[in-house]
Amino acid sequence: MSNVRNFAFVCVLVLAPGLCNPVLAARKMEQSKGPTVEERLARMERLLDSQGLVDMMVRIEGLQSELQRLRGEIEVQNHSLEDLKRRQRELYLDVDRRLLAVERNGGAPAAAAPSGGPPGSMGESVAASAAGATAAAAAATRSGSATSGAAGASTVDPAREQQAYQKAFDLLRELRYDAAIDAFRKFLKDYPNGRYAHIAQYWLAEANYAQQNFKAAIADYQKLIDNYPNSPKLAEAMLKIGYSYSSLRDYPNASASLERLIKAYPGTTEAGQAQNELQKIKLKKGG
Repeated sequence: MSNVRNFAFVCVLVLAPGLCNPVLAARKMEQSKGPTVEERLARMERLLDSQGLVDMMVRIEGLQSELQRLRGEIEVQNHSLEDLKRRQRELYLDVDRRLLAVERNGGAPAAAAPSGGPPGSMGESVAASAAGATAAAAAATRSGSATSGAAGASTVDPAREQQAYQKAFDLLRELRYDAAIDAFRKFLKDYPNGRYAHIAQYWLAEANYAQQNFKAAIADYQKLIDNYPNSPKLAEAMLKIGYSYSSLRDYPNASASLERLIKAYPGTTEAGQAQNELQKIKLKKGG
């Protein structure tokens, strides 16, 4: 019996602190459960109040706004590019129709149209090409080409020549410049004295110019000048040679070509454009 009382006394001594201090016991239980909801919310508020986090959020919002603006500009540029391509295709189709009309009518005299703008103004160059194509076609149709001979003309199949030219021109009309350049070069190799050779040489130079292959464009425009002295596009060819040299920053050759144009074709639109380009070259050299 005494042993039982001793055991009970020991148990009371062990459990007494917890039983006598319920607040301490409750606190120990809460600590064992981890931070409370209030403590977690307080911690989150402290994080949100951090200036570094606020600055980061502001920067993220700024980047999102900038991204949206850039996306809008890209959409506008894509639309403008598609519109430019559409207008170029329409101009090429107009050129094609004029060429066919000239062929059917046997050619008619026409004045050369003003040439295109400075390097990089593809749309203006194409527009000028469209406006002047009838004159070029008429000259080629009347003469059969500036350098054609009787022997060469007798061995050419007109139908095949026309098909070959049309194939190359269709590639150009589709704005497939690399393929068009190859096709025009093959055409000139197969039909160097053909009735379309003069026009093919002009379009070959224009295709290279449109692609900003300025060295090749210079060579092809020069071939137009050398091989087809009766072409109504000589002034434009000289102007484009000057533009091409200017784009290559070869200002001495650019100036020489433009000055030759002004001397050979005074008072023309091309001469006026050449004079403007000479002024720009002077400013570039002075800067």
